[in-house]
Amino acid sequence: MARKKIRIFKYVVLPLASVCSASVWGADVERGVGVNERTIRDYSPAGIRAGSFMIHPFFENQNEYKDNIYSQQNNTQDDFIFHLQPGVNARSNWNRHALEANVSTDMQLYSSHSSEDKENYAFDLNGRLDVLRENFATAKFYYAHQYEDRGSPDSPFNASKPVQYDTTGGLIGYEHKINRIRFNVLNDTQHLDYENSISSSNTFINNDDRDRQKNTSTGRIGYEIMPGYEAFVRGSYNFIEYDQKFDDFGLQRSSDGYEVVTGIALDFTGKLVGDAYIGYARQEYDDAQLKTISDITGGFGLKWMPTGLTTVSARVDRAINETTQGFSSGYFSTASTVTIDHELLRNVLLNASAGYIFNDYRGGAGRQEDIYYAGISAKYLLNRNFFLKSGYNFRTRSTNFNNADYDINNVYFSLGAQL
Repeated sequence: MARKKIRIFKYVVLPLASVCSASVWGADVERGVGVNERTIRDYSPAGIRAGSFMIHPFFENQNEYKDNIYSQQNNTQDDFIFHLQPGVNARSNWNRHALEANVSTDMQLYSSHSSEDKENYAFDLNGRLDVLRENFATAKFYYAHQYEDRGSPDSPFNASKPVQYDTTGGLIGYEHKINRIRFNVLNDTQHLDYENSISSSNTFINNDDRDRQKNTSTGRIGYEIMPGYEAFVRGSYNFIEYDQKFDDFGLQRSSDGYEVVTGIALDFTGKLVGDAYIGYARQEYDDAQLKTISDITGGFGLKWMPTGLTTVSARVDRAINETTQGFSSGYFSTASTVTIDHELLRNVLLNASAGYIFNDYRGGAGRQEDIYYAGISAKYLLNRNFFLKSGYNFRTRSTNFNNADYDINNVYFSLGAQL
């Protein structure tokens, strides 16, 4: 659905149906765009022009204190972590078509536990080919080098260092609209490559049996019931192929599955946008010892702009996820989050968020996890090129396994630069 871009001028009163509030500090407001996504005039980086591209380099230095770096229930260890986060965004400013590239890094240096040092980096290149006014093709390639969280159930608990893994993938899609009917097709291919580890007792840990490729093909048909309301049906098919036929437990974890949902997407005067859907998902595994997973799936998401200065977002999704734990096939994860963004001043942005995740493992020992998290932050824009940011986060996990619970608190302060 096409969005109307509305420019708001100070002291000009506009109809409520057109805009949430006329007091938005003279910013450019677009339908359905929240506070955190909006460009603030006088505080947005100018960028570097290179032909028909705009280049935006950025750098952030974050200083963090974390009271449980190993995500343990007992004998917790704390540390100061220094983050160096350079990156760059380059995007075209063509009238038709679009091309964008992003590079981001996060080098983490631990003050007292150097074995936990990390070098995260990611790259993506994506583009859009405009065929007709509302018909276009999209493509994206992405690569990321990351580390598993110490609290991940799939990660070997006795590894002397966090497990590194690489994600390489690409997707291609097409959207076509005829009158009130909208068609979408998308194919996403992703490969995960885990590096082997050394245990704290200096023994070898094999992670090659976790390497896998996942391909997901999705089709969606939507019908515009009336302006701002679209009913849709979406179906997807996936197959997961492990590089090694058998894992270290002698199991064949390769699988294939599908998901079919129906729902509705809405845009109510730009003040309330979102979607809701419900359906059924099933994943079947090559090994007869791994239980087939099938259940109701669904979710909804809402973004509410009660005023031009405040955005309230909520999201709930339920989906099947992969695991490599013992005889567990996979798990259904129900994840919910609520976020509030508020523009206190033109250059002061506040954020508060909270969430809950319930992970229900199928087969094996029947592991279940309840995860709660919350956080607050404030961002102060000094000018177009520099900003300060500070925040606090809390995360807790409780399970039906012994010694697998944890609480984590962390506070941070950042100085950032952008061009």
